[in-house]
Amino acid sequence: MSHIFLGSFSLYELFLFFFLYSFLGWCSEVVFATLKTGKFVNRGFLNGPVCPIYGTGVALLLLCLTPLKDYPWAVFAVSVVLCSLLEFLTGFLLEKIFHRKWWDYSDRKFNIGGFICPEMSLLWGVAAVAVLYGIQPTFAALIGHLPLLAGYILLGVCAAAFVTDLVFTLLQISALGKRFKELQKINAALRLGSDALGNALSHAAIKGAEKIGEIRQNGNEKLDTLKENGAHALDNLRYRNAKRTDNLYDKIENSRLAKAFPALAPSQKRREKVRKTIRDWEKKQAENESARTDADGQNNKADNTSARTDPDEQK
Repeated sequence: MSHIFLGSFSLYELFLFFFLYSFLGWCSEVVFATLKTGKFVNRGFLNGPVCPIYGTGVALLLLCLTPLKDYPWAVFAVSVVLCSLLEFLTGFLLEKIFHRKWWDYSDRKFNIGGFICPEMSLLWGVAAVAVLYGIQPTFAALIGHLPLLAGYILLGVCAAAFVTDLVFTLLQISALGKRFKELQKINAALRLGSDALGNALSHAAIKGAEKIGEIRQNGNEKLDTLKENGAHALDNLRYRNAKRTDNLYDKIENSRLAKAFPALAPSQKRREKVRKTIRDWEKKQAENESARTDADGQNNKADNTSARTDPDEQK
């Protein structure tokens, strides 16, 4: 397979990319569902930790978009169209075969059959650009450093697990699976690994979201404190400037030049504006001091009440 090429990629590379992106797609679905519902939800069609639609989609995009790599706008446009077609066809076929919708965008505006919608199509375009220019070069380099024998062994294990999972999943969904409990047990056993991995991913996503929430809350609190301190410092600066200006006006009014030339003296309007700034600041300070005094009085009263409480009653 390493000598058989489709476009710029060998079949060996395409199959490895298929399994890699199928796994990463499953992980992204688990994280997304966890953040949306607050709990682990196994969104995969199969029992194992893979979403084949992601692997198929990325493999097709790599074949189609690599020749357009020098034109990011074309990469985005083609990605939107191809991903939307793939998502529509996959959803349509799954519903026709299994009489069940595996995703539903019916609540979104301008959706088509509930299978695709503009928001998701644009998101696929952005994701494809990120994969082609950001993620894919790293994965290509990693696979390039993987010994060919190790790659074939890895590919064989993934293919065997995938085919086994697919067969038992289809049997379980069919009428045959409803009659044989052994099939249900086998599928449950196949799902143990993905459930364990999914639970770990889900837990990490919840913890990460909580940590981000705490950081955001602490940042908002620090920003509020900074704003409050900045406003207080600005008020103090205005007060000091107003006091200095008022003293300067007093000196000017009492100077010999102002008595000889009254036009040099500051106007009453300007003096009143300066004095209003001083009065407002002093009033605010008095209110703050009164509030602190009331708070201290309430705390002292609470402490005295607590001290008079009988120890037995406290118990």
